Amino acid sequence: MHKLKMAILGALSLAAVFSGPLAQASSHREALAVLNEPCADNTDTYAWVSPGAHSKLYLFMNFNPLHEPGQGNQGLRACSGYRYEFHIGKGSSLADKYVYRIEFKLTPATDVTPGPNDPLGGGNELLWQLTGGTETYTVTRIDSTTGIATVLGHDLLVAPNDHGPQTDRLINGLGTFKGYDSGDPTSREVDLYNDQFIAAHFIPALSNGGRAFSGQRDDPYYLDEKGIFDLVNLCRAGVGGLPGARRSPCEDVFTGFNIFTIGLELPITDVFPNGIPHNNVARMNDTSTDSLLRIWAGISKQATQVVDPGTTVTGYSGSGPWVQVGRNALPLFDAGVVGTSRQTSYLRSTPMQDVTRFGNDILYPVLVRDAAALGIYKGLGLSAQTIASLKGPRLDIIHAINLNRNIPIADGSTGDVITLDAAHDSHFPNGRRIDGGTAPNKENVDVSDVMISLIVAGDPNAGIGDGVNGNDKDYLTVFPFMAAPWSGLNGGHGGTNQIH
Repeated sequence: MHKLKMAILGALSLAAVFSGPLAQASSHREALAVLNEPCADNTDTYAWVSPGAHSKLYLFMNFNPLHEPGQGNQGLRACSGYRYEFHIGKGSSLADKYVYRIEFKLTPATDVTPGPNDPLGGGNELLWQLTGGTETYTVTRIDSTTGIATVLGHDLLVAPNDHGPQTDRLINGLGTFKGYDSGDPTSREVDLYNDQFIAAHFIPALSNGGRAFSGQRDDPYYLDEKGIFDLVNLCRAGVGGLPGARRSPCEDVFTGFNIFTIGLELPITDVFPNGIPHNNVARMNDTSTDSLLRIWAGISKQATQVVDPGTTVTGYSGSGPWVQVGRNALPLFDAGVVGTSRQTSYLRSTPMQDVTRFGNDILYPVLVRDAAALGIYKGLGLSAQTIASLKGPRLDIIHAINLNRNIPIADGSTGDVITLDAAHDSHFPNGRRIDGGTAPNKENVDVSDVMISLIVAGDPNAGIGDGVNGNDKDYLTVFPFMAAPWSGLNGGHGGTNQIH
């Protein structure tokens, strides 16, 4: 019997006891509402605790995806006029206990009328890095119980984009510049931008003992998206060699692209001031909730936006209440579970009503219906009864999201959040880490494969996936964990990301 068929059949008997949550893959440009608003397009959310004593909580979000590194002035910038927030509930409740808010400020230099004797960087420059403009941000902690807002850091510097070797020398001061007249092409060919430069200047301390990072990094996601968007046209390696699968290579379309990253390293006492309940105490058949954190990332802007020629950075001025325009937690929830007609509604709502609004999207996953229509199950030789059981209702997925803990399947308790038990080391399915897995360019789990396998087969280990098994760069083992960005001059795209 084909091994995928065996895995699916076995999974059906294990569905009621599976303890891993819905896979956490990316949501790049998944909804129509974000196509014209990349600043509101958050892709991945990561949350985990440091191993051992669990003394640190790490929170990361990525947004503004699919950035071509060589785009120059059309490239990645921090986004003024938005609020980026990590929302944290505790226990069985999704209600905010704490919110960590990040707000950016871009200040362009005042241009002067050009003249014949202007030096480099003087007067109406064409390239952002020569203008003297600044990009800074503020980090604020909000205690939702007391309403107290504490600024943890202000006027923090955003890491600059990696434009290439000439910018490295002339703007970033990373080496001696030699002009075209020197006869030496090194200043135009050899990149100097590196993680040592970032660590020395762009990982500021916060007043609570934590640290922050914000800026351009390599997009950490890997997926054969070409096949996914051709109606789940999976490559042969992604479905265990199924003869009817496509024979062209499994290719990571995110290779060589950058993304904008926000990362926080926080003392765990910020969220557990009296210590983590039963920290590092193993308990059989644990259904407790007192050490759980319920985490999601949201993006908001003011409700009224008016074209304002005087606002040179965005061209708009905002007023009125702040309204949510993006969110993300168990990524690919919106892209792989919620139907297209409701994806914008998802982005504009909070997890508090997810059961009412999107519960049926999980109970009766469209991806299963489509897999059946495409002949995947028939190719594996599954029976009609087995296929029907995979179509739903899929309570196994809902229990998986809740880590099999004593969490009501009801609004306000169950929703699209990362559920993290801070009392234990963070290994999938407990949270999501970005500091490496079985290889330096792999996450703790290949999230896209787990997503597809869990929903389509009912088993995260069934082996159904996209056939791309690693990132295009190695993740870091220290903060900020995301790999350095691709050079604007020397970057490239497309690859299979072989494990090395």
